[in-house]
Amino acid sequence: MFRAVVAAGALVCACAPAPAPMAASEASEHLARFAAGEVDAHVCTAEGRGLLRSAVRGYGAELARAGVAWPSLPGVSEEAPNSVDAAVLVAFAAGLLEQSDFQGAARRMVGQTSLAEWPQLRTMRVAARVACGRVMELQHAASQFVLEMTHYQRMAAHVNRADPGRLARQEARMQRARRQMEQVAAFVEAEIAAARAEAAR
Repeated sequence: MFRAVVAAGALVCACAPAPAPMAASEASEHLARFAAGEVDAHVCTAEGRGLLRSAVRGYGAELARAGVAWPSLPGVSEEAPNSVDAAVLVAFAAGLLEQSDFQGAARRMVGQTSLAEWPQLRTMRVAARVACGRVMELQHAASQFVLEMTHYQRMAAHVNRADPGRLARQEARMQRARRQMEQVAAFVEAEIAAARAEAAR
């Protein structure tokens, strides 16, 4: 499902000037809350998006100084993505972050996933304008699916050594996460349709 694509062009928009990087400790805390869906300012608002971009810039800069390319990318990085990595990748694919928010090698590599082609994330970009209340719910569901899918792919790559029972259980978790993401996306699409119908009156 992940493959190299040139996705950056669809994601970059004419936006306000880039925010200043957040202090690394504050950025780490903000990103952890973001991954858990607990941020104070909603990411579909200008304030919330600015805070997210600032946190990504600050956290990425700190890791870049330590020689670490962040975030970890499914199918690209040796280390599996964690919940923060997945949340940030989904946010980038949904247009909430820009390629310039990332540092060093990660800035080049972040455009190498096909996440931006997922219909659920295209829905998320529209939802940020007309169904703001659902954006974080879809963000969280998509991030969980990225994590479960990555775990499954890494296990399947070593199928000869993997316990078949464990692989089957992980596949079941992945499919549950997929269904959850699709269900939330369907709710979002319904809200978008309702908003459009209301606007057309």
